[in-house]
Amino acid sequence: MITIYFPADSKEISGWKDRLDNIFLKYQLIEEPDITQPRLTDDEKQAEGVAAIEAYMESMEQLVQGWYEDRCDRYDFDPDQSKLLP
Repeated sequence: MITIYFPADSKEISGWKDRLDNIFLKYQLIEEPDITQPRLTDDEKQAEGVAAIEAYMESMEQLVQGWYEDRCDRYDFDPDQSKLLP
């Protein structure tokens, strides 16, 4: 799950929420008044600061967008090695 910790005056949080809603990934947003810059955690991955979070969000959007592409050339598939299911 993606967790974003953000300071109370964060202007980016509503945009990040919209982006996360659009890619259908589980997330939580936690306001932490003691921090000065936002921090994202996703299992063992971390991004700190607006630019790093933006880059991580972009990579997640590209990953999810790739789920719906119908392109055989993106995958290693050898038709000679395939077997029909019963």
